[in-house]
Parts: sequence; structure tokens; C-alpha cells
Amino acid sequence: MSVNTNDKLTFLRQALKKEKAYAFLVPCSDAFQNEYRAAPDERLAWLTGFDGSSGFGIVTTEKAAVFVDGRYTLQVKNQIDSTLFEGLPIDQRDTWTAANIPANAVVLYDPWLFNFTELKTWQTRAKETHFELKPTPCNLVDSIWLDRPKTQTKPAFLHDIKQAGLSFLQKRDELTNLLKQKKADTLLIGNSESLNWLLNIRGFDLEFTPIANMYGLFYKNGSMDVFADLTKIPQQIKDSLSPDVTFYDLTMCESFITNKITKKTVIFDTAKTPVALISFLNQGNNTLIPLTDPCLPLRIIKNPTELKGFRQSHRRDGVALVNFLAWISEEAPKGGLTEIDAANYLENCRKEQKLFHSLSFPTIAGFGPNGAIVHYRATEETNARIKHGILLVDSGAQYLDGTTDVTRTITIGKPTAEQCDRFTRVLKGHIAVAQAIFPPSTSGTQLDTLARQFLWQVGLDYNHGTGHGVGSFLNVHEGLYGIISKSIHRTILKPGMVISNEPGYYKTDEYGIRIENLVAVVEIAPATESESTKLGFETLTLAPIDRKLIKKKLLTHDEIDWLNSYHAHVYAHLAPYLNEHVKVWLAEATKAL
Repeated sequence: MSVNTNDKLTFLRQALKKEKAYAFLVPCSDAFQNEYRAAPDERLAWLTGFDGSSGFGIVTTEKAAVFVDGRYTLQVKNQIDSTLFEGLPIDQRDTWTAANIPANAVVLYDPWLFNFTELKTWQTRAKETHFELKPTPCNLVDSIWLDRPKTQTKPAFLHDIKQAGLSFLQKRDELTNLLKQKKADTLLIGNSESLNWLLNIRGFDLEFTPIANMYGLFYKNGSMDVFADLTKIPQQIKDSLSPDVTFYDLTMCESFITNKITKKTVIFDTAKTPVALISFLNQGNNTLIPLTDPCLPLRIIKNPTELKGFRQSHRRDGVALVNFLAWISEEAPKGGLTEIDAANYLENCRKEQKLFHSLSFPTIAGFGPNGAIVHYRATEETNARIKHGILLVDSGAQYLDGTTDVTRTITIGKPTAEQCDRFTRVLKGHIAVAQAIFPPSTSGTQLDTLARQFLWQVGLDYNHGTGHGVGSFLNVHEGLYGIISKSIHRTILKPGMVISNEPGYYKTDEYGIRIENLVAVVEIAPATESESTKLGFETLTLAPIDRKLIKKKLLTHDEIDWLNSYHAHVYAHLAPYLNEHVKVWLAEATKAL
């Protein structure tokens, strides 16, 4: 049954009145704090029409608003009904809340969709604004979403040690040492990505992140109890981890924790543990130690096997990209292609590669004005025909041995002088990051200025981070580290980390530009005995950068040398795997500037 947005709000407000409440909080998170969510968990998208990966909704009996970060300011305006919802920057949420939620009002939230840190923030808001914040046992959106999709049923599978590099038994030693150090009995792992990494399991619970959703209890003796949908855990997985790991159904999580985890010292992650799980622990008179997920610092440093897999998967992905770029350079000028045509063709190119599992996120193929929407995704309603202008394609794939994420800006026809100027400034910033050499104590935040400096020179900027961490056959956006301005993350960059290098420029209603490669942090051997160790980046992505958009006189000799060297590297690594026609195209696309 199709229900329009106005009716959805009406039904939700009726549910609020039934609960004697004034407002309901609608985050875009799921019960596992995943970035990308399964269809049944897209509550904010179903209610409001906004389908970005990050956003927050508040519905009161009188007003409603959706709050987004800088990546989605254009998208939210295009997707929501402005007569029903206000679309606002996330930094205005406190002001809006104070102005629109009166004192003594009851505000409901779903404790499965909030982590410890988020709830603390909302409890502070409630205290300052004098409203009452209450958990609800039933999500109010679920109560009115009558045609809510079913969850998928495909089983999880083992991630082969040939790709993982380390076994569960090898990984767990670090965690047992941490528990001893903290004098703790138990580690509650609420992050499915960390559990999948730790146990070498992968699954199909999310379309773009290959994980099986689960919670885990890790004990100081190295054993584990794991809660998952048992219909998705085949006997092969149970046998491979027995007797160290015991699996229980998710429905047993509450009774198990409340009855068996009592008077213990328990470590939990403040940012990735649902409040509901923490409330179960509180019932058992446990001592709780808030701590950043201890699996995360371990899995963000890729081991040699994982790094080898990244290189191999990027070579195969490069073949797919070049086949796509050669095709679109010939077909797009004819005027018959759309954004969806481009995205579908690129996906098919990737499906032809060995070890392909899925895309790593929905392909962004934005032509002209759509390219200026940072996280645009073409729909039947917005699907633009590709003609003379700029096409931005941001895409990636999950391979069994690695994850890819790459953006290329493609000109169809002759670009304008302004477009070439902006593209070249973005390229200069990209090269500055790629060539960066820095001491081991450097965080990604400190490198962000390198990417922006050439846009800043002419009063321009971009409203997103310059780079994010990337998981190994896990989430393409891996937390805790990256190259991010205005970020609270001060994580030191270490060899083995894989991050994106993606400066951009976006002119609203006209075009978007972004150049993205993935890079691995590597050690640079000292030139002399007196020099200390330095760090730099190894570029992993293999795909040509559109030379037609480059304003050569803006580049230094050093920058031209970098580009020529990169293009020679791309050709050398990909040409042996291409047919003759595409090889000729690549030779032209990568010839020296």
C-alpha cells in the first residue's frame, strides 16, 4: 500500500498523541549503528524522502525537520517536501530543538538506534531545554510502516584466510591483553564490522557492506558468545570457530545479558553500541568502562596479506574503469546515454572481474547540475541525459580481497576555461596530498590544508572531508581516521592504513568536480643515517585523469612529472589485461602532458 508523505506524518503524529508524547527522534541509523542500512531500516528515507547515508529527523505534533551535514545540503532540498519538513544543516539542530520543543514536553526515542555518545548529547539538550527524554519499546515509525520490507535471508560465509591474512586466534590475543590491562572481565562488541573482521565472517545483511549483523561478548579467557540471526549462520562457520565461539539467536540477547552478565567489569564502545544493550548491562549491576572499540585500531592497520589484496583488487578494478572510460568517451558524445546507463555499464564492467562481490556504495553518476550534489544518486525522476558538459562518476566495488572507491571527472565535448581552472586546482590539491611526506606523529587532519590551498587562493572551497578510511572487504567508509578538516578525529596516520584522497569543487546548479584515488600509508626509508623515518602515500587506484580538463600552465614541473609518472604507471599495470581497442584508448589517455 502506497502512503504519501503527508499521510505518514499524520499517522506518526497520531501515534505520538497515543503515547502522550510531543516529539519523536528519527535518526538514520539501524540497531547495529551501520552507515549503510538494509531496506527495512531506512526509516528516515521512508518517512521523509531523504535517502542520504547521514541525516537526522525530528517530528513534533506541529513541525518536522531533517538535519544533514554539508555533503547533503543540496540533496535534502531536492528530496523532501518543504511544505512538510524543514531541511537544515546539522549544526542548527540544537537551535531548532530549543525553539520548537517546549518545556516539559515528552520526546521519545528508540534505544536501539542511539549509541551511548548520542544519548548523552540528547540528555544534555533535554536538561538545558527542560523536556523529558524517554525510550520507547516500539519504534513509532515501524508501527505505521505497514508495507515495511522483509530482511534478506542469504547466509553468512567465512572470509578465507588467504584474503584475511590472520585467523581469529591470532587476532584475539590483542583483546585478551587489553582486558587484562583494564582489569576487565568482558568486552561488549556492538559493531558488526568489528565482529566480522575479528571472526573472519562476511555476509549479505547490507547491500554494499559485506557483513552479517551481530553482537558479541568477548571474555578475558579468549572465548566469545555471539548473537546473530541463526538462520544465516551455517554449520561451517560454527565448526570453524568452535569451541572458542558460541552462537546464539539475536532474540536471546536481552535475557542472556541480563541473567548471565552480572557483577562484571565490562568494556563497551561509546560510539557503536546501542543504548539498549547498555541498559541490559546496567540491570546486572556491572561496572562499565566506556572505550573506543578496541577492534577498530587493529583492523584499520591492514596486514601484508590485506595490502596485497588491495593492490590486486585495484588492478582488476582499474581494468573495469578503463573499459568504462573508453566506452563512455565514444558513446556519450552521441547524446543517447543517461546517468543510469553510465552507472549500469560501469557495474557490469566490474561484475566481469574475478572475486567481485558487490558495489561498495551506490554509484554516483552526476551530469551537469547533478554533479554538484556531492552524494547524488540518479533515480528515474532525476536521470539526466549526458550531453555536452561534465560528468562526475564516483564508484567502487567490494572484491573478496579488497575494497575500491574512485572518482573521475569526465568532460564531454570542450570544457570551459572556468571548468579547466577549477579542475586543475583540484588536481593540484590531489597531487599535494599524494606527494606528502610527513613525520609518524601526523594526523590526517593536519594534511587537509594541502588539498584545499589552491582553491583557497581564489576564494573557493568544498564542503566535505578530503579523505576517509577504507575497510578491507568491509565498509568503504571506515571510521576513526582520514583526511578531514574540522574533525574530532586526531588519529595518527600509521603504515597499513588505507584512505581516500578526494578534493573537489562544486558549482551549484552547474557542475561538480572531484578526483579520488585510494592511497596506503607507507614508510619511507631515511636517505641517510641521521634522518628519522618518514611516512608517505602509495597510490593504489589505477585510472587515467582527464587530460582535457587540465590547464597546464597552472601546474608546476614537479606536478606535471607526478601526473606523467602516475599515468605511465596506470598504463603499465593495466595494458596487459585490455583488448587492443581499449589499449589504444588508454595509451592516448595516459600520454605525457
